[in-house]
Amino acid sequence: MELEIRVIPEHIAYTAEYDVDCYDDFFDVSTGANDLQDLEDLMHEDNPDVVVPEIPNDYNYFTHPAGEVPEGGMHVRYYDMVDRKGRDDSEGRYRFVTVPVVRAAVMIWKGPNRTIPKGIARAFALVKEAGFEIAGDTRVSAIHGPWDREDENEYLVEIQVPVK
Repeated sequence: MELEIRVIPEHIAYTAEYDVDCYDDFFDVSTGANDLQDLEDLMHEDNPDVVVPEIPNDYNYFTHPAGEVPEGGMHVRYYDMVDRKGRDDSEGRYRFVTVPVVRAAVMIWKGPNRTIPKGIARAFALVKEAGFEIAGDTRVSAIHGPWDREDENEYLVEIQVPVK
């Protein structure tokens, strides 16, 4: 595994907070239910003019507090990039934010969602070995998951650790 240093540009996103045991909690493979798609649908009901870019230009991710390896009972914040700010949800289920530019050490992690904490720990070790300091909340951006892969060993995420 290798780290790549990348500058992630400033962007606008809608964001929501969740308490989950694992990323698998967002998807019910047996029914096809997807809590994150439900959140996007809700945002679109309130903000029909706000556009979420389509693949390959979409960018969404979860954040974990800087330097912490998540383990069961995670509190995560979800961000989904959009083209403009809309109206925040009146019930507090999501809000719009401008996310500043960040310089991040990026690593690809392959495997079941339950192994992502192991991937984050590995990314932290690589960051330290490379002589960087962690400079912000860790991001986990899914590339492949239960929505497009039947075998969980084929899930793929990008782990992004802001560094200085």
